Amino acid sequence: MRIRIFNAMAGSILLLHVLAGCSEPAETDRSGVATLQTANPAASPSTAAQERPLRRPDDGPEVFDRYVKVYNKCLVDKGATVSTGAKPEIGSDAASKAAAAECWHLYPENWLEREQRTNPEYADLLRNAARCLKGKGHDVTVGGDPVSILYGDNASANKAYDDEQECQRQAFRESVDKYNKGS
Repeated sequence: MRIRIFNAMAGSILLLHVLAGCSEPAETDRSGVATLQTANPAASPSTAAQERPLRRPDDGPEVFDRYVKVYNKCLVDKGATVSTGAKPEIGSDAASKAAAAECWHLYPENWLEREQRTNPEYADLLRNAARCLKGKGHDVTVGGDPVSILYGDNASANKAYDDEQECQRQAFRESVDKYNKGS
């Protein structure tokens, strides 16, 4: 009986030593007592912010529609009220808001949104795109929060749509190439 208790205690001590070796190094607090530090649970992959699907510059509208279909299915599966029609809207009830928050990571992000979020040179490259647009005869400025290309009215923006796409692709050429290659 004593041997069994001794073996159980020895096994427990060995297990604690093994577990301690797998954790972060011990830190000493102000009292000089060593404390065992564990990984931050907020940094675990399961709770980390999920990257939204990316609409690449060479993707057509069917890709966007496919992503939105998956997003809408998630909303419905999570109990959201979603209207049907050309531009579906999510209900304002608590269940719909909770579903929208839970499914948001499925809504597609276009390449320019990702550039705005991740590229420290975004504003400078956007100014280059604005210069290109001005060279094509469009009256534009760069500003706002978040920074964007601004037009005097919707008619001007609609008229410049194709030129804006071309100028953005030129200004962000390196990023466009990266996204189109899928890296």
